[in-house]
Amino acid sequence: MRLRTRLERLAGPSAVAIGNFDGFHAGHRRIIETLTAEAQRRSLAAVVLTFRPHPRVFFGQPIRLISTDAQRLESLRRQALDRLFFIDFAAVAACPARDFVADILLRTLRLSVLVVGGDFRFGRDREGDLATLRRETGGRFTLIQAPDVEIDGCRVASSLIRKQLAAGAVRQAGRLLEKPYFIDGRVVRGAGRGRTLGFPTLNIASENAILPPGVFHTRVDIAGASYPALTNIGCAPTFGQAAQGPRIETHLPGFRRMVYGRKVRLHFIDKIRDERKFAGAGELAEQIRRDIASLAI
Repeated sequence: MRLRTRLERLAGPSAVAIGNFDGFHAGHRRIIETLTAEAQRRSLAAVVLTFRPHPRVFFGQPIRLISTDAQRLESLRRQALDRLFFIDFAAVAACPARDFVADILLRTLRLSVLVVGGDFRFGRDREGDLATLRRETGGRFTLIQAPDVEIDGCRVASSLIRKQLAAGAVRQAGRLLEKPYFIDGRVVRGAGRGRTLGFPTLNIASENAILPPGVFHTRVDIAGASYPALTNIGCAPTFGQAAQGPRIETHLPGFRRMVYGRKVRLHFIDKIRDERKFAGAGELAEQIRRDIASLAI
C-alpha cells in the first residue's frame, strides 16, 4: 500500500471508497470488503480517500470521536489497499460537489467504481449525496452503495457507538466495532492513592476523546505484553476530586514495574459497575477487592 497525504493523479483506473471511518467498525469493514472485491474483479487499483481532521472537527462542531487520527490511520493501513489518501480536509472543504466529482474523483483518481455508505455526503456545505452521485455518473463510473450492517437489531453507525461509549456501554459498543474499544495513552504520575490503598495503579493520560465512565474489566498492552486489569474512569468522588475532571486509573494485579512515560493501549472488555462515593478508604478498598475477584484472572 502507498500512503499519501496529498492528492496525486493516478496512473490507471481505480475503485474508490470515501469516508471518515471513525472507529473502523463493522459497517466500515463492509465498505472496504466491497471495494477490494470490486477492484479485484475489474482489475482496478483499490483506493481509499479519507480526511484529517474529521469534517465536524474542522468546522468546530461538537463531536467526540471514537478514534484519534493516528488510530484511524493504523486501522486503514491494515487493509488490502493499493493507495490510501489521508489528506487535509482543508484541501477539499470548499469544493462544490460537481467539481469534487469531476476534478478529484474522475480526473485525479481516475475513478471507475465508487463505493460509499448510505449516509455519504460530500462537497461544499455537504451539498452532495447519493442522489447527486447518481445524477453525476453519466455512464462515466459505477456507483455502489455498500449494504448496511445490522448487529443485535441495530444499524451499525459511528454515531450510535459514540453514544454507547459515552454511556459506558463498552460491551455493546465492542460488538458493533467487532473488537473491544481501546484508547491509547502514556503512563503519568498520579497522587499515589492507589498504592496507599494496596492497589497501585497506572495513571494514564490519553488523547482519545471518549473516556467511558465507570469501573471496567480491561486489558493493558504495555512494553510488548498484555495484562488483565481493573480500570476506573471518573473523578474519585470518595476523595473529593470531581473538580479536576475524569482520570484514568488502571490496576494490573501482580504488576509492580515502574513504567512512567511508557505508551499503553487500554482495551475495554466489560463494565463492572458505576463509579460511586464510598464512606472512606477502607470501604473503597473492600469494593476494589470484589471488583478484582470479578475479573476471574
